[in-house]
Amino acid sequence: MSARLLPVALLLAAMLSGAAAAQDGEDLPRIFLEKKVYSDTAGGKRSFFETHTVEKGETLWKILQRNVPLTPDRYAELLKEFRRANPKVADPSRLAPGQELLVPSGGRREPRDDGRTVGYNVKRGDSLSEILSARGIPRRQWKRYFDAIREINASVTDANRILAGRTLRLPTDRYFAEAKPQEPAAPSIPAVTPEVAIAAAPSPALTRDVAPGPGQDVPAAGKPEAELRTPKPVSPDASVVETGKAKPTEEAVLPPARSPYRGLLSDLFLAIGEKWIERGTMYLPLPSGGDAVLQLSDFPLVRFSGGAEALIDFRGGIPPRVANEISAQWKSIRVVSLAEAGGAGDRIDRILRVSGYYSVKEGISRPVVMGETVSVSLPARWIIRRTEDSLLSGDLILLKEVPEKPDPELLAVLRYARRVGLRVLPYADAPVTMEGFLVGVQEEPSAGEIPVALAAPKTGGLPAVDFGLSLLGIAAKTGERLRLGEKGDPFRLVVSPERFFEVGGRKYVVDTGKMSPAIRSILRDSGYVVFPAGKDATGREIFRRLMKAAGVGLEERKEYLLKGGGKSGYEVRVTGAFFSLSAPPGGAGRRIVLVDRKVHSATRALLVDMGVEIVEW
Repeated sequence: MSARLLPVALLLAAMLSGAAAAQDGEDLPRIFLEKKVYSDTAGGKRSFFETHTVEKGETLWKILQRNVPLTPDRYAELLKEFRRANPKVADPSRLAPGQELLVPSGGRREPRDDGRTVGYNVKRGDSLSEILSARGIPRRQWKRYFDAIREINASVTDANRILAGRTLRLPTDRYFAEAKPQEPAAPSIPAVTPEVAIAAAPSPALTRDVAPGPGQDVPAAGKPEAELRTPKPVSPDASVVETGKAKPTEEAVLPPARSPYRGLLSDLFLAIGEKWIERGTMYLPLPSGGDAVLQLSDFPLVRFSGGAEALIDFRGGIPPRVANEISAQWKSIRVVSLAEAGGAGDRIDRILRVSGYYSVKEGISRPVVMGETVSVSLPARWIIRRTEDSLLSGDLILLKEVPEKPDPELLAVLRYARRVGLRVLPYADAPVTMEGFLVGVQEEPSAGEIPVALAAPKTGGLPAVDFGLSLLGIAAKTGERLRLGEKGDPFRLVVSPERFFEVGGRKYVVDTGKMSPAIRSILRDSGYVVFPAGKDATGREIFRRLMKAAGVGLEERKEYLLKGGGKSGYEVRVTGAFFSLSAPPGGAGRRIVLVDRKVHSATRALLVDMGVEIVEW
């Protein structure tokens, strides 16, 4: 894919909490997507910006007041944020048409304490159950509070997952007192047959391999209520049964002999953070009378964080009429038939369609791009935003199909994406066996060894010389005594230069400005080359002259395709000045790129995996 196809609309700085958070204050690479939003964290405060192209006649005041009501004090505050986000705009009062800006968006207004809710700043290690306990909420009321917190806070989709640093709105007694009255109870459901009543003896409960923890959902309520019960045999053969009829329905079927891709689907949706329920019996009362009784071992249920539920029918075992009645009766439940589905991708796609996520988009034609100077494009089959706040909360998920054994470069890109805060779930499809699996992305044995940040000194002097000689692999000598003059001369001059080096068949004496003109002249007459390295020269200038002395040429490249492209599943492009150093005896050659801005340690590690050293200058 060409560089022109890279999306430039959304600009999201992935300042995420957790393992992918900035290391030692590093600024994580920006992540580009579709919307014109950019989040930045500075001084512990998160600010939001939008990209804006200046139109003729626009002033900064006019641009800013589109997002928030302006007062002189508010304008002064936003002006500070504007200057920080746009350091190249020398005079904000003089904007030119066509100029690209990042302007404060105002973000989402934080609700004030209104008596119905109160704010709580989440601290590291907090959980909702601990927060409620500290506020004296009895355990028997936790479920009601969990549901209310999810309703009030759009960013909370899972009661077991809250992010440190976020402000939660907690419901008060007034919130529940003012809640809308519940709808009248639905008519009672016809009694089930005695045979089924035996299986239905246990009380409704969510059954899984692990005991449910605080905040775990109970079955979604409907009219009438669907029940999910502990596993007990309904019939020795049937996994789908309709009860309450005069005679058994002819549409009841045997359990599916095999469930293609079941292992992949369960692992994938659990990794996303959803609930895969495959133990128990679900009783779904039908409008036509009786129940649809489903064994979840044959028809598993995916319970999504937003409340939607997908009932998976691998082989078309649920009759179409029953599936339609279920979907019509329970708005949150959708029967997903995989009977005619193709490979893993088609099956995942069918389930995602009923997930209720805020956004599920293909990421092949418009992939996620990480970084600018070093830009990494990572096409994915799907880009998932579970909620409207997913971009700003860091809950962005990529589902990407990869080979069963990805090549080392692709693994390096996947590790890089994880380090900068993207949740990438790579999966492999084995169509011959009709199964698949999540591909593990293990850290390299040397992953703990972060490559040292190499940066050319900004000013000249000996530090700039030493840096350049070391990078170029040229031996520097200190304390060398140079005897000038011919043997037998009555007078010989001894010079001890600050640095001395040999390259390209010539001998260089470094002068930081301390040598007299006479000494420099004598050195030149004696066959030495005086290398000026005063502090009035920049570090970049000195490095260029050292490269020239060593016969090393620089090649400036913009968005150069370093690795990937085509069918490789990724692209790594670099803008900078490249040069190569030949291999010393018994060693390997080196490839180095000079860039004009700071780079994240994850970016340095990625380029090392690609066989390139990166130097800031």
